[in-house]
Amino acid sequence: MKTAFLSTLILALSTSAGFAQQPAQCRNFEATIALQMTKEGCLSQIDLCTVGTVVSNEPALSGATWLFTAHGMAETAGLPSLPKTLQSYAGTVLVTAKGGTFTTSTAGVYETESPAFSQLDKIVKGTDRFSNSTGRLIFLTGIGRQGGGFDTHARGELCVNE
Repeated sequence: MKTAFLSTLILALSTSAGFAQQPAQCRNFEATIALQMTKEGCLSQIDLCTVGTVVSNEPALSGATWLFTAHGMAETAGLPSLPKTLQSYAGTVLVTAKGGTFTTSTAGVYETESPAFSQLDKIVKGTDRFSNSTGRLIFLTGIGRQGGGFDTHARGELCVNE
């Protein structure tokens, strides 16, 4: 009798736990980010960080802080046949939103004369509501704006734990 009761209790608890934890909802998003250079919280070895606030159609992302940290740059995007005004860079982005964070690994190309950039981010780590976003991609393009900074457009996919 005790064994039957314990088996029933374990089954009931595991079934109710399954209902309480819903799978992540993966969805595409678009966003804009007005990026500015920053020294505050910048841990870049080459002293290059940007920060901005995300405005997005994705509620889990809108209002988040976007902090890019450069880890290195190479002139001519590492290819001598390209113009010296084209530079490649690598770094990370930390996105801090309501209910969680995620970190990306970033590779991009920056045109110094325009100024403009294009980059590809891969989510490498997520916490809380973004814990299932690992491996998702985000594409960014940015155009320099008068007075400094970049008007940036981002699009990609997030998996959000509801």
